[in-house]
Amino acid sequence: MDIKKDFFNYIGSENSLAKYSRSYKLIFLKSLLELESSSGKAKVIDVARKFKQFYEDRKEKGLEPDSDVESTIQNIEKSTITQVIGVIRDNPYDSFHKQNYIDIELINGEEYYCFNSELYKEITQNDKENLLELLYKKIRYYFSTRVDNRAGETNKMNILKGHFEQVLNNYYEARTSQQFANNPMGALIRNEITGQITVYDFIDNSIYKVNGSVGQGNWAIVPWVAILDKRITTTTQKGVYIAYIFSSDMKRLYLTLLNGATELNKQYGKKETIAKMHEIAENIHSKIETDIFKADNNIETGSEFYEEGCIFYKEYQAGQMPEDEILVDDLKAMVEIYQKYYTIFESKDSKEIEPEKPKDPEIEKEEDETMSVKENISRISAYIKSKGFTYEDDLIKNFYLSLKSKPFVILAGTSGTGKSKLVKLFSEAVGANSKNGRYKLVPVKPDWSDATDLLGYRDLHGEFHPGVLTSFINKAIDDIENPYFICLDEMNLARVEYYFSDILSVMETRTWDGERIITDKLISVELFGDDEEAKSIYQNIYIPENLYIIGTVNMDETTFPFSKKVLDRANTIEFSYVDFDYNFNKNLEVDPIELNNEFFKGQFLRLDNCGKYEEIVNRVIVILKSINEKLMNSNLHFGYRIRDEICYYTIYSQENDLSSFHNALDNEILQKILPRIQGSSTPIKRAIIDLFKICINNQVENFNHENSGVNEDMFKYIEDNPKIPYIKSASKLAFMMRRFEEDGFTSYWL
Repeated sequence: MDIKKDFFNYIGSENSLAKYSRSYKLIFLKSLLELESSSGKAKVIDVARKFKQFYEDRKEKGLEPDSDVESTIQNIEKSTITQVIGVIRDNPYDSFHKQNYIDIELINGEEYYCFNSELYKEITQNDKENLLELLYKKIRYYFSTRVDNRAGETNKMNILKGHFEQVLNNYYEARTSQQFANNPMGALIRNEITGQITVYDFIDNSIYKVNGSVGQGNWAIVPWVAILDKRITTTTQKGVYIAYIFSSDMKRLYLTLLNGATELNKQYGKKETIAKMHEIAENIHSKIETDIFKADNNIETGSEFYEEGCIFYKEYQAGQMPEDEILVDDLKAMVEIYQKYYTIFESKDSKEIEPEKPKDPEIEKEEDETMSVKENISRISAYIKSKGFTYEDDLIKNFYLSLKSKPFVILAGTSGTGKSKLVKLFSEAVGANSKNGRYKLVPVKPDWSDATDLLGYRDLHGEFHPGVLTSFINKAIDDIENPYFICLDEMNLARVEYYFSDILSVMETRTWDGERIITDKLISVELFGDDEEAKSIYQNIYIPENLYIIGTVNMDETTFPFSKKVLDRANTIEFSYVDFDYNFNKNLEVDPIELNNEFFKGQFLRLDNCGKYEEIVNRVIVILKSINEKLMNSNLHFGYRIRDEICYYTIYSQENDLSSFHNALDNEILQKILPRIQGSSTPIKRAIIDLFKICINNQVENFNHENSGVNEDMFKYIEDNPKIPYIKSASKLAFMMRRFEEDGFTSYWL
């Protein structure tokens, strides 16, 4: 029999509990799937902790851990991890192991649970996602029928109150200091709260769709749970729906009737969208009255569109959450209002519930908020390839990580290799394009000698004329939730430090203002003179957190070199390989995906924000100290800015499983440190050799700076040792050494 089919038959359908006298097998398998690595393994002790936490959470809510269980689970809060491991090994693990589904493997002295190798080969990522969803449903069904008797006791147990309090008490810490992928907070909002809502008898699952969100790839500042009438809308991006909105400071929860803003904003822009939402709300208020809910939009969530789109609401304060009896009655009353809205504004004889269209799991998961950063980047790559351009997947990951580490990136390479095309297609892939005004290409002119063309100037009549960057920034500030990309094409046709220095300096003033990243003002008030109208519009603009500046450069005799001030503030990504193959498959149509700015926004502005990642930071610093020591002899050493930004890049890479530690650090050595090296002196040659030794992790190999032909020795070493830790940087250093020995001068720009 097919082992995968056998396994799923053993698990059983959503409402089948034939093989489950207790909940252990369900909780064990759920814990394993939530923790497993890409190789299908999870540490025994970690699974035990998650297993234990599940039953502890039930007891904290005043619920029985399970029925007819031994003292270890009945008194779970007092039980040790060793005792819990014993329960798992004797019960759920033993059952799965006897069926030849799950084994224990010893790796470096630690025990791991792992799927049987034959079964693991058959199970796809989609299978795992479906299995987890099935387990969540079976767990709810198990406790509702075997333990909690939800038919008559749901409200008394304060399940909803407990879930809401858990979010209000713990979400901020999770968002600011914990990994996004597989975080229990995501499961709580997406599955536990939504699952609890679906059991109420007034939630007809043939009519309503219940979704929860903690963000898409990154933590959302404002999480939510939405109840959508499928006859009205199946997405929170448009139409009227019910939503629980948590305030960004986690001090308030709002039960709202809300108007979706995303589609309106795409069509009309922010100002007109808000006016239209107000008009819709006023129309609804004129037809539907309520004494239970407030009929205004005086809510404080941290999201302007949620606030402006609010039609009715009730506020619950953190620390003062009412009992489930009240919460459920409020929700029922809001559902009744929602139905009145449907009857008055939406109902038509011909309007039936449309079945949801099946979605391509790799491309079209528009409403799937569970997509990881890695999966979203794969979707971006798929979109770019569908347009006939092929860039290595590692380049797309590198570009994303560079933007997230610092919103200023330089793309370098020979002419025609698709640098500006990469910026355009990447922007389009995430929903930013020239049509909606969130992508702009600005060709740099050779005569730019100051910031006039970018920021603006005052003419002889005293009138201020905004520059291309000023107008673009003003639009970005008004749409802070979405990313904006500006491409400075052929950036070094003029001297970058002349026309761009003001912007670079202001960029370094980035700081936190609550949940937002802001900078000092970009334009001095004196520049406006007596132009009061321009002053009122532009005097307060700054570099917003959703602005990403990418410069493309060609390094030849027609262009200017970069100063260290510019190089220190950017990731410089060099690529010249072009894949000429073209796919004429007419069926390859990939739609862009809408990713908000949280996907790109950096989490760190100072190294002391990275305490959770101390181990990664310390590993990076050990290497950087060695490099800086070698560069000091040539006066090429770097400062705190480069140290910090390399740490951020490596953390983001590790946190989102985008590359290995060595590959991430290899990229940053190549992009942040090597571009600083140029010259013709002996110390330059010595520095190249010293850095090469660090990159190959070999301090003994004899590469003497007094010898000629050192570059040949370097290339030979790389050929013989293809698994050296920092191979890209080592290869670049070998090319730089070749140029030094052939021309008597070298630089990063070959």
